[in-house]
Amino acid sequence: MKPLTTMPKLIELELNKAYKHIENTIKQEKLEKTLSKHPWLHPHQAARYLTLLGDEAEELFSTTEKEIMKTIRVNTLLTTPSRLEKRLREKGFRTRPHPYISYGIVVVEQPYSPGATIEYLLGYYTIQGPASMLAVPALKPEEAKEKPIVDMCAGAGIKTTQISQHNPHHTIIALDTNRRKLAALKNNASRLAAANIIAVNMDARKTPEHIKAEKILLDAPCSGEGLLPFPARRRKRSFNDIISRTKIQYSLLEAAVKALTEEGTLVYSTCSLAVEENEYVISLAIKNSDIEASHNPLPGEPGVEDYANLPIDPRVKNACKRFYPHIHHTEGFTVCILRKK
Repeated sequence: MKPLTTMPKLIELELNKAYKHIENTIKQEKLEKTLSKHPWLHPHQAARYLTLLGDEAEELFSTTEKEIMKTIRVNTLLTTPSRLEKRLREKGFRTRPHPYISYGIVVVEQPYSPGATIEYLLGYYTIQGPASMLAVPALKPEEAKEKPIVDMCAGAGIKTTQISQHNPHHTIIALDTNRRKLAALKNNASRLAAANIIAVNMDARKTPEHIKAEKILLDAPCSGEGLLPFPARRRKRSFNDIISRTKIQYSLLEAAVKALTEEGTLVYSTCSLAVEENEYVISLAIKNSDIEASHNPLPGEPGVEDYANLPIDPRVKNACKRFYPHIHHTEGFTVCILRKK
């Protein structure tokens, strides 16, 4: 990859140029109408998604929290979906299967919070977003053989423990800079009987050279623009924040590529629909390193290859899948699959 001393400047230049293009081409009347109807939007958010989706952007902005599936992930280390559904129905919950994943359950009606049941406390399930569940199956952790699996930005370990479900006897290294989140990860791992996780308080950008992995999950810190349907989770971030996030994401990708073994798999995901944070930064990684786009079999919309004159590699269309609140009734989420040459 190009040295990080030059990449931040390039990212800033290209993203500012793209946004200038958006400002010059967006119809002001449509932008003003959108901002009037959705005053919680930052002007750059409205302009960027109108550019990305056209008239369909209104459907995205109008999607409410009630339209998003409420989902739980069955812990198959301790029970099965059918057994858990039976127990939850006896408590007054109404459920149906997750449309995309066998161990996911959609909670249709709930007499009380799913986080307040004895089954939750016993580790039979955990609460996880409907699209968030799809990043780990894309990684195929069960295929790891020799080298550890690395979760580079593990947070509270929701996806880390999901990796453990897929491969309960293989070492998983979970990295995060936040000690409180790592404490939560350890609690979640204990509750969910995930005994193969090593939690490390570390900035993944500084991953030691001796750590090598054949499977890496990079659920990157992002703007959270996929959470627009959730009023409590909306953030009025400036466009400079998008630029800053993209720089961090690229540096994390750089570290991931270095740690990945030959022919290893890297799954990159964000709870963002921003092209800047997904297809664009993935294109930079493909251009500047020995990583390549890999076929993504997940359901969802294909990756974006034409947006605001940004230099996007056409191969990301096949490597990335997008999940939209107004189409899939999930949080906004993007999953990309890459492979080391």
